[in-house]
Amino acid sequence: MIKVKELKKSFHSQTVLNGVDLDIEEGKITVIIGRSGAGKSVLLKNIIGLMKPDSGSIFFYDKDITKVSYNELKQIRLNFGVLFQDAALFDSLNVFNNIAFPLIERRIIKKKSELKKKVKETLKLVELENIEDKMPSELSGGMKKRVGLARAIVTNPKIIFFDEPTTGLDPITSMAIAHLIRDMQMKLSTTCFIISHDLALTFKIADNIGFLHDGKIIEFGDKNTIKNSPNPVVREFLESYFAGEENG
Repeated sequence: MIKVKELKKSFHSQTVLNGVDLDIEEGKITVIIGRSGAGKSVLLKNIIGLMKPDSGSIFFYDKDITKVSYNELKQIRLNFGVLFQDAALFDSLNVFNNIAFPLIERRIIKKKSELKKKVKETLKLVELENIEDKMPSELSGGMKKRVGLARAIVTNPKIIFFDEPTTGLDPITSMAIAHLIRDMQMKLSTTCFIISHDLALTFKIADNIGFLHDGKIIEFGDKNTIKNSPNPVVREFLESYFAGEENG
């Protein structure tokens, strides 16, 4: 669905992405892991068009989004859903209006009765019910993530992007979010692209995993490929996680 080729991005003298090559397979969950500061968030922002790379290509099917006009990019983005790290809910809007916002903004649904039905159905998909009137300040961290996910999927996007979906959550809530992402992906047959430091989530739900280091994807493959990687950087990163698994 998305092909990234030789992507480069620097900020002043600091090179963050230094020739990233990546294929995001349609209908699969792809997770990018790596050390803090490796450039995972920068990679995601370039792919969704919030940043412009210095060079390289990002193809969404046959369209290179680095070369399209702003209006064309807006049309391409209609295929994207995004769950930002802090859910990025509008503090002044209740749950209903947060989820309905993209439907109203894009004029997908105009009738209030149809909006109510769609929001209720979408909340049910993320395992929440009867919270439409609550404000974000009344929600727990896990509930905010679910509402953010509901807003990301309410327009039926072809691909959903997740920026550290379990940051700030306790282990039990994090695993619940992991199960939710997998269940939702299977029900909707959608494509998911996740950047994460959470290895428990990664090895629970990923179909493909990429390891970002020194501005490049240095290892890519399924769980077994990553787990058995001969690359010392990857092995060191995974060591503590698998040691904990064995001790558990």
